[in-house]
Amino acid sequence: MMKIEWSPSAKLQLREILKFYTRRNGSPSYSKRLKKEFWRILRIIRENQYFGEQLPGHENRRRFSVGNFVMIYEFENNIARICSIRDGRRDEE
Repeated sequence: MMKIEWSPSAKLQLREILKFYTRRNGSPSYSKRLKKEFWRILRIIRENQYFGEQLPGHENRRRFSVGNFVMIYEFENNIARICSIRDGRRDEE
């Protein structure tokens, strides 16, 4: 089973996304559902490091979508490191 680690920037990105939707909606219910979905996917990654779409040119880097968001992770030595969470509606830079 893979261990999950978060980069500091990915932790901050998730926290900011959840805070934004709580403020915007005046309720934490959507943020809670979104967080629950991220955690469901992380449980899958712990069991299957090859979950998600492989990023071109990066053998050990993958991405998957949760709603409008894209989470990018890389794996090595039984550790899956969450690198970033981005709004998938924005252009990649």
